Amino acid sequence: MAPLVALVLLGLLSLSGLDAVAQDFLFGSLPGSFCDELSLLSVLSPPKVQVYSRHPAENGKPNYLNCYVSGFHPPQIEIDLLKNGEKMNAEQSDLSFSKDWSFYLLVHTEFTPNAVDQYSCRVKHVTLDKPKIVKWDRDH
Repeated sequence: MAPLVALVLLGLLSLSGLDAVAQDFLFGSLPGSFCDELSLLSVLSPPKVQVYSRHPAENGKPNYLNCYVSGFHPPQIEIDLLKNGEKMNAEQSDLSFSKDWSFYLLVHTEFTPNAVDQYSCRVKHVTLDKPKIVKWDRDH
């Protein structure tokens, strides 16, 4: 039970940005094999980005644009949906984590596609040298 409590504590401290302090404290008090599992939290993982619409695109028909970002660590990240390079108002899901302790988020907004406007998702993360921009492909 103690290792589970320690893992939850480390996860919460990681979200607060105090993960380095927490790891130093916990690694000194936990069994070696468990420390190996916790060390996964200190690995930097770049985000994977997928941009898609909820329904097949039809010009002039309201739809939802989604940007699903997954597999990243640490959890601090900035995600924006863009219309012709300009930031759109969008909603963001709660930060969640996978079994491997990497994080994922969904950012989405309502939009009405047409033949002219270009949509994309911009992601800024410590693992990226520059923001990653993924264009929405209306045909996929």
